[in-house]
Amino acid sequence: MSEVSRRGRPRSPATEQAILTATRELLIENGYARLSMERVAARTGVGKPTLYRRWSSKGELVASTVAHDLLSAVPPDTGDVEHDLRDWLRAQARSVSAPRNAPLVLALIAAAAESPQDAETLYGRITGPQREVLLRRLRGGVAEGTLRAGADWEAVADALTGSLMYQLLTGAADAAERRALALFDALLTGLLPRGVGEDGGDGGGDGRREAPRFTS
Repeated sequence: MSEVSRRGRPRSPATEQAILTATRELLIENGYARLSMERVAARTGVGKPTLYRRWSSKGELVASTVAHDLLSAVPPDTGDVEHDLRDWLRAQARSVSAPRNAPLVLALIAAAAESPQDAETLYGRITGPQREVLLRRLRGGVAEGTLRAGADWEAVADALTGSLMYQLLTGAADAAERRALALFDALLTGLLPRGVGEDGGDGGGDGRREAPRFTS
């Protein structure tokens, strides 16, 4: 038996792309609950063994589909952490709430709730890396002196990303961007009424204001 025969056929990028595309289409059409490996195989025209050689479960297949389509870019680093995170959060909100993407994000949440093993896989491939890039930029703001040291930045990251997921789960995707940015403003100002603890002014028409500089 040849080496290639013992190892099985090499993976075809075209087949894998077709499977991910079929998974996306089925999630948009029917949601996570009605997604099955059988339906993906039928839509793609491949056998179930082909699927299971690549993904051991429906949750892992969803993880690959979401990772392929929705992995976020690293927040920019212009030296203005508020500007950078506001732009990143706005882009994230628009991406996850877009009609073609929202079913994928909801499927991600459903898969994590259904299986602890899949939840670990999903965190390692998607949620964890996205959270880490946000944390790096927040901590960069501390190093720049524009954010105070000692804050619980992991809690801040969880609040910002969790806000987006909550809007999808409650059917308020259209409000995801506005509410995420409102939460971001509240976190930056320490939940104080507008104008208290600031250097004056209303911050202009885009919701931004000059960030205070903290040295300790």
